[in-house]
Amino acid sequence: MQVQKNSVRRKILEIARKEFIVNGFKGTSMRTIAKKGEVNLSNIYNYFRNKDEIFREIVADVLTALGNMIERSNNFDDLDLFINDTEKYVREQIKMFIKLVDKFKEEFRLLFFKSAGSKLEDYREKCIEIHTQTEKRFIELAKQKYPSINNNVSEFFIHTMSSWFISSVAELVMHDLSGAELERFVSEYMNYSVAGWKKVMEIPE
Repeated sequence: MQVQKNSVRRKILEIARKEFIVNGFKGTSMRTIAKKGEVNLSNIYNYFRNKDEIFREIVADVLTALGNMIERSNNFDDLDLFINDTEKYVREQIKMFIKLVDKFKEEFRLLFFKSAGSKLEDYREKCIEIHTQTEKRFIELAKQKYPSINNNVSEFFIHTMSSWFISSVAELVMHDLSGAELERFVSEYMNYSVAGWKKVMEIPE
């Protein structure tokens, strides 16, 4: 019985994902999901409380992955690499960025462009704020370990750079780039970004 229930649940999620991708959150109805999934409408509510819950589950993995990437790119373990071995730091960031975008392209499209009407419709702005606060902590960590670093960076500048990061992800998932084009852009972005931050923070080459 449990196996059968899991099968129905997976079917609902599979159909809902396809509908969200084509029609967006607002243009998708529970009735349509039920019909295409060959499930009674009332039965869907035995698995999910509402359409929002279905949507959140479909994008759950990308929410976790993006949050982990933001933390991973601004943590204490990478601080020495950022300061002392910039090339290795950039290589690792490039691999992480490419893997994230390549694996979750459709889910990012749902979050950034097709979530209107859902409880995640303002997620992009929330993500920018999370990134901003994480960058601020990273700068303070750098200052504690390397006192000569300039940590007098305006919050609006940090916010703008965080917005640029999220916008870059959005641009990448909006365009169908080849693997080589994706790698080239991410490499250019990371090299430019890291060099700029080291200049602003007055870290000698």
